[in-house]
Amino acid sequence: MSIEFLKETFIGLVAVDSPYGFEEPMIRHFKEALAPYVDEVQETPRGNVVGVQRGKDPKAPKVALAAHMDQVGFTVFNIDERGFIRFRKVGGASNRAILGQRVRLATEKGSVPGVVGIKPGHVTPPSEANTIPPIEEMYIDVGAWSRDEVEGMGVKVGTPIVFDAEPRELANDLITSPAVDDKAGLTVLIAVAKALKDEEIPATVYYIGTVEEEGGLRGAAVALHDLDVDAAVAVDTAPSGWQPDINMRDMVYEVGRGPAIHIGEMGRRGSWIYHSRLREWLIETAEAEGLPYQSGYQLGGTDASAMAQTRGGIPATTVGVPRRYSHSPVETFDLKDMSGLVEILVASLRKLKPGFRLLRS
Repeated sequence: MSIEFLKETFIGLVAVDSPYGFEEPMIRHFKEALAPYVDEVQETPRGNVVGVQRGKDPKAPKVALAAHMDQVGFTVFNIDERGFIRFRKVGGASNRAILGQRVRLATEKGSVPGVVGIKPGHVTPPSEANTIPPIEEMYIDVGAWSRDEVEGMGVKVGTPIVFDAEPRELANDLITSPAVDDKAGLTVLIAVAKALKDEEIPATVYYIGTVEEEGGLRGAAVALHDLDVDAAVAVDTAPSGWQPDINMRDMVYEVGRGPAIHIGEMGRRGSWIYHSRLREWLIETAEAEGLPYQSGYQLGGTDASAMAQTRGGIPATTVGVPRRYSHSPVETFDLKDMSGLVEILVASLRKLKPGFRLLRS
């Protein structure tokens, strides 16, 4: 898959604002982007998008690739009489990444630019100068003089908000952008679907855009319930290190060394070891094709752990594009890692034939 196609697709996805709980624009966009490459695409009442490429052999495995359509963001919580906007997080943006940032508010009348205000340094006491205020103390300035003026712009309680930053190219095919998590995963799904469009592979492939991952994997929890799926792979991003403020004893992935094929995940909800047979299938393919990859533990949860609990239990695993600066407006990844992940998934899906064994023993 060409780097240019991946870059253009990713930039188009980032332009669509879809903070957690407000995914409607991305639902529409992802359906349109996926439709040329699949036999059919539909939206479920829950909000998940499901596209399907039917395989030529009904006895071959049916596999779902899932990436989440939401991104970390914010929502308007209150508007004071002077026109300053109080807001809250939807998803897990770091407080350190919020103060002093440009944002945009997605109203029904269009996008409204704003900035997260910051106390002037001239009147900030030393005890506050190097601290980060809680989200409840932050506010957004859209340049208005009153609540009425703000409401006249279309801003109201519940209006979604995202970081107002554009994707930028860095050296060596690195891209920095907000919402890499998980517009990168959606890009991979579209690229895999495009690569397999005109091939008659045995396996049936479902391409699923899930909602509300950032708030607890809620879309993935129901995504496979009504689908005849034998296995699932969540396609996400992976926190990575090799930056000055990260100790590599705590993080094993590095941007630029290939996509991540995870052993499991570790986070606040505890640890989860992914399905060993699926992991072996992906790693065996990567090694047979001579494609670089990294293998370790994902920090934080992914859609795989929710999909694995569907019905009697669906074999599931996760792959990812390593990225720096998680949940900030400058998440950074390597297009070559993304391209490598597409190649691994395409080659792996081509290999799925009747008799592929999913039992772990």
